[in-house]
Amino acid sequence: MRRDNDILKTLIIVVAGLIIDTLIALIVYWCVASKKLKGIEMTPDFPGTELEVGTQYSFTIKANPEKASLKKLKCIVDDPTCVFEFKDDSAILTTGINEGTVTVYVECGEKKSQVMTFSVVDSAARAQAEAAAAAAEAQAQAEEEAAAAEEAQAAEEVKLYVKCTGDDVNVRASNSKDSQSLGKAKNGQPFEKVEDVDDWTHILYDGKDAYMKTEFLTEISETQYYEALQSMENSTEEDKKDEEKKEEEKKQEENDNNEEQGNATQSKEEAEAKAKADQEAQAAAELQAQMEALAAAQAASGNSLECADGTHNFTSAQYNFLKGFWQREGQTSPDDWKVYAHKHTYDECVQICQIEGGIY
Repeated sequence: MRRDNDILKTLIIVVAGLIIDTLIALIVYWCVASKKLKGIEMTPDFPGTELEVGTQYSFTIKANPEKASLKKLKCIVDDPTCVFEFKDDSAILTTGINEGTVTVYVECGEKKSQVMTFSVVDSAARAQAEAAAAAAEAQAQAEEEAAAAEEAQAAEEVKLYVKCTGDDVNVRASNSKDSQSLGKAKNGQPFEKVEDVDDWTHILYDGKDAYMKTEFLTEISETQYYEALQSMENSTEEDKKDEEKKEEEKKQEENDNNEEQGNATQSKEEAEAKAKADQEAQAAAELQAQMEALAAAQAASGNSLECADGTHNFTSAQYNFLKGFWQREGQTSPDDWKVYAHKHTYDECVQICQIEGGIY
């Protein structure tokens, strides 16, 4: 009986030990499971999605569950010029010096936070560029306004005019009697005045700077200037017509003189012309006879060809060259080459001899 009780006690102790070990194992498992990382949340500590170059930005990192360990947390950034690191439950991003975009996230083991993308800008550089552009635009506008003001001022300037009061007055290159003479001014000829220089007047002569003695000039109004200018043009036109008329009269007089001289010598010239014509006719007849004799001789030698412009005689050298030049293989008769002569004029045949064979 006592032995049975000892066995029972032993069994109870063993069972109790097993129960206690099981409870301890369950408690340990629960503790480990409660600290296992299930997820990571990354929250930016700043508003917006636009970041400045060369600036630090922090992100709050939370583990799920909160007791989960983040010792092996890695910070990932796609821009090598940026720095992204984990410090005291926060991820710190330091942007680089280049504008663009940057993407960041964190991971621990197989768990990864949400991926975030930001744009990186250089506000200072942009502001400087905008200021420079605005300054350039303002400068350009100021220059345009200044140019417009100068044009308006030039348009408002009163022009002065003078006219010559003498005949054939020298117009000089400078205010000196020893300077080059650019021409002579007629009485009443108008000019645009630039300024007075001692006892000289600075004027515009054919669009160039020139000088005249003031004593030979008098000031006139703009209306008088244009009236004088028109009068000078009309006078010039009349002078031109007079010159043309005189030239025509001179030619007519020359023609009349020539006609009189021609009548006096006409009989002599006609006699000389007739004699000359008779000599030329006789020479032409002799030449024709010689050519006919030569043609007959050539015809007798059998060197004539029927050309496109009629039958013509050729020298033996020309005839033989043309024959050899136009001969072709497969002829049906010895005279087939002559068909080529029918396609060319006499002059063209002679040219072929000269160009292709050097035969004249």
